[in-house]
Order: sequence, then C-alpha cells, then structure tokens
Amino acid sequence: MARRGIKKKEYERLDDVTIGRVVSLLEGEKPITKKEACETLNISYNTARLNKIIQEYKDKMAYRKKRYESNKGKPFSDLDIKELVTDYLNGDSIASIAAGLYRSTHTIKRKIEELHLPERTKDSSYQNPDIIPDEAVAQEFALGELVWSARYNAVAEIMGRYENGIDQLIYRLWVYGKHNQSAYQPWWELGKLDIIKKFNLEAKLFSRTEQPNFMYRID
Repeated sequence: MARRGIKKKEYERLDDVTIGRVVSLLEGEKPITKKEACETLNISYNTARLNKIIQEYKDKMAYRKKRYESNKGKPFSDLDIKELVTDYLNGDSIASIAAGLYRSTHTIKRKIEELHLPERTKDSSYQNPDIIPDEAVAQEFALGELVWSARYNAVAEIMGRYENGIDQLIYRLWVYGKHNQSAYQPWWELGKLDIIKKFNLEAKLFSRTEQPNFMYRID
C-alpha cells in the first residue's frame, strides 16, 4: 500500500511491519546504519527519503494509537457496523477490519458474534463448507434476497428456486465476492443475512472482482 506523500515502487518493502522492524533496529542498543535500513526496505540509499518514510510511519502509529484509545469501550456507530459487515462478508481478515475501525481484534470478534454473522473458518472449502449458524438457518428465501453461501464463502443473490420435496429445495444463485458467477445450492448451504436488510446494504458492495458480469434475470 502506498504511503501518504511517498511514491512507492513495486519492489519496495514499505509495509508497516517492515518499516516498524527497521525503526526498532535503528533505535536499538546496537543500531543498524541508515544504509542497512534502506537495504532492508529495498529502497535506494537516500537518507532524506528514509527519514520521511520513518516519520510518516511514526505519525501513523501515533494517530492509530490515539484512535484506539478514544474508541476503547465506545459503542459501534451504524457507520462502523456497516463497514464491519461489508468487509467481513467480503472476506477481509479480522486484523484488517480491526485496523480500519481502530478497534482490537477481540472487540471485532465479539461484535461479529453479536451480529450473528456467518462463521469463516480456515478449514472451510468448496467441498467442506462451514455449518450455517442456527440464527441464520432457513428453507425459504425470496427472489432477489441476499444470502450467505457457505460453499463459496460469499454473499449471493437468490435468482430462482427448484423444488422436489422440501429436502430437495435447490436455489439458483448469483455469487458475488471474487466469484461473479451463477451457481446452484441446496437450502441448507445458505444462510439468512438480515443484517443486510437492516442497514440497506446494496449487492454491488459485495462484488470484488474484475471478472465480467454475465448475470441475467428471467422474470
């Protein structure tokens, strides 16, 4: 990610973790040289640019710390919840969501549970999808409703249904996220996302791909 005021070249290592490590090494008991610091960051030897990178990193960390402290124990605003829900359902990590909202990962996890958002485990896969939480289990979904697809780990839109007895109720979907494709799934692999209705979140918020969209609707 490019830093404020600094043009980053593709090969340069200007992520927070690497810069933080360089700062620690420069300020340690046996500090490294600025030349070594530049080599670690994979940038050309330029002390003025190095100093600017370090200062902007420190400013960012100080601002982040201040925001974390001000948010400690503070209720989530509707805007915070919208951002959390959108990012989580789009597959963003707990750590990145916490950083974006200036909250601890523990607080974000607790809020996710409180909102009854679908579980995303590391073991989940297309062949082994996560179990839909009890609060989200349903057999009936409306045309156009946004639901959670456990098999694809993504938000999907109900496009049609096919019934051959209640145990054979299959839904045609448009799967968002990185997929951007049509799919078919049984009802037990889909979950209600009432939180989306509550905050009027639009389907386009859950499309994160450059794949062409060939979706069409048959009324």
